[in-house]
Amino acid sequence: MIVVPYQPWRTALVRLAIVLVILIAGGGFYLYGYNRGVFVNGDARDERDQLLDQVAVMGRQMEELNQELINREQAGLVDRQALDEVQGTIMNLRETISQLQEDVLFYKQIMSPENADTGMMIGGLDLVSTDEPGRIRYRLELRQLGNNDNVISGYTNVNILGSRDKQEISMPLRSLATEEDQLDIKLQFRYFQNIEGELILPGDFEPVAVQILAVDEGKNGKTFQKSFAWVVE
Repeated sequence: MIVVPYQPWRTALVRLAIVLVILIAGGGFYLYGYNRGVFVNGDARDERDQLLDQVAVMGRQMEELNQELINREQAGLVDRQALDEVQGTIMNLRETISQLQEDVLFYKQIMSPENADTGMMIGGLDLVSTDEPGRIRYRLELRQLGNNDNVISGYTNVNILGSRDKQEISMPLRSLATEEDQLDIKLQFRYFQNIEGELILPGDFEPVAVQILAVDEGKNGKTFQKSFAWVVE
């Protein structure tokens, strides 16, 4: 048997001390975790705010670049359209001047039959678009030079030169015209004769020029040739 002193208050103090140590340690860990969480959460918010600012800036830059691209494309389109219109106007003016020069020569010859030049002359060619795509109205004029007492008789061939599937081809007028079925178109006139009608272009055919061959079958018959660029008004 061992005899020890009986001290009930000491046991209570030990238990109380253990409880206090646990409470203090728990409170310390809680404060540490709370402070750490607040610190980390604050950094995350700052980083989030910075990223949002960067996204907003980049969004504005992207909108500005898109608008600049649209402006440049529109400016380029306007420039190309203006260039095409100027080139078309120049070409039309050249054709008009050439036509006027030929008209002046024609009327001079009519007014001056004593002119030494006689025979047939291939005049102008007019090509005019219609409301139907690929349908073109044409008019070819042939004239007599000098003395108009004689009647010119003969024929003419009209061929449209162009390309199909990147290959150069020649198509006679009769294969495209709606009302012309003769390869040799008959000519008989004293002053002039117009050959006119409408033609329809195939969708895969790209015309570039019109070639005219006219034959005078008179006493001093001759053959005349002339080419016109494919210019549609």
